[in-house]
Amino acid sequence: MNKIIGRNETPILIFTILIFIAFSITSSNFLSIGNFSLILTQITTIGLIAIGMLMVILFGGIDLSVGSVLAVVATIVGMLVNSGLNPALAAVMGIMIGALCGAFNGIFITRFNIPDIITTLATMFIFRGVAVAISGGEWVTNFPQSFNYFGQGSILGIPVPVAFLIIAAVTFWYILSQTQFGRRIYAIGGNPEAAKLAGMSTKKTKFLVYVYSGILTSIAAITFAANVGSVQASTAGNGIEFTVIAAVLVGGASIFGGVGTLAGTMIGVLLMGIIKNGLVLSQASAYWIDAATGFILILAIVMNTIQRSRKISNKGVELV
Repeated sequence: MNKIIGRNETPILIFTILIFIAFSITSSNFLSIGNFSLILTQITTIGLIAIGMLMVILFGGIDLSVGSVLAVVATIVGMLVNSGLNPALAAVMGIMIGALCGAFNGIFITRFNIPDIITTLATMFIFRGVAVAISGGEWVTNFPQSFNYFGQGSILGIPVPVAFLIIAAVTFWYILSQTQFGRRIYAIGGNPEAAKLAGMSTKKTKFLVYVYSGILTSIAAITFAANVGSVQASTAGNGIEFTVIAAVLVGGASIFGGVGTLAGTMIGVLLMGIIKNGLVLSQASAYWIDAATGFILILAIVMNTIQRSRKISNKGVELV
């Protein structure tokens, strides 16, 4: 019992349950199987991207380009299926494009030692510009039903996007907790100098982390386009990076790197989805949804800072 209470995910899990209860009381339409299914479907885009963002943040980095990667992948895949290409093949090509976007970030960060935030801020504009240029600023819509299945279909009663999220979460939980690659991410993010002395390849690991982030974002882009049924390159995924970062941080990950779990991130994603859904059902203004996201983000950063200060203080006491 003490182990459960002492876990980093416990406070956010309790808070999520309380928020869920609060919206269940205040909104008559909130507490229903249909609405909960809707919440799960709505959070898949954020959830898939958040898995990649968690790895980036564990490394002590940040990726501001994910919204633009989503836009460029969704735009290209949408145009490909509209041109008659098989949806499955178009999806594979979209995943390859996402991987290339991640590799592009990774090369500049690892080879040229440009800070993550500067690199991904630049590529945020680059990828968005490419998406708008390719589409000519026009809506990409009228997708074939075979493609829409990726966002609107179901497998054994489970919505396809939710199934993708479950598969990705289980896969990357295993990678982070059970493989040498995952242990390297935590080790390098927690203490880069010690990791280098231990012979760990910092640059190679960080490069792969950004590639994985690009792949996961591209899967999110495909399900997003198929679910919505249309893509506007200039607005698709706009600002989603901040929602994702908020979900990862409020889920217990440290902005300073080395701390965080996939379980905590998924709880953070669920919390963001519940808050957005609850506010919409309460007929709150869209501005309040943005305000709630901003509040959660700054709260998470404050909590991160306090926890880091306590750890430093405790280390100082131990040394004395």
